[in-house]
Amino acid sequence: MNSTKSGSNRFFLLTICVLLLPILALATVAAAERIAGGKWQSAMTTDGDARTVTFCISAEEAASINGDSKTGRAFAEKKSGGRCAINSYEIKGDTVSYSLTCGTRTISDTTAFHGETSEGTKTTTSEGKAVTMRLKSRRIGAC
Repeated sequence: MNSTKSGSNRFFLLTICVLLLPILALATVAAAERIAGGKWQSAMTTDGDARTVTFCISAEEAASINGDSKTGRAFAEKKSGGRCAINSYEIKGDTVSYSLTCGTRTISDTTAFHGETSEGTKTTTSEGKAVTMRLKSRRIGAC
């Protein structure tokens, strides 16, 4: 009787594990988000000068950053409204890199996202002069 009880306990545990596997997989995917939507604050430093700005990341924008390169590029093209040409857009791991040209200005950005924080470098080139900005950002709440 002990071996039957032990066998049914193993079957019960195996069944529970099989049922929980999809839930655990979804939790892993959710935990892998590059960025969470909401209100963000960025500390930006350019040539030693620092300033802080706050802004909102919409659910649509967060989804584009959390997606693949194709999704991110499509969102960037839509957001630019035809004012800018997207030269490149690539997502690798937690890092998003892109380059775009708006008139005579070219902007290149590489940002590493960590869910509720990020850091990156943005370089704007206009008329042969390049200006580099370093950004450290964090989510501070809901919009």
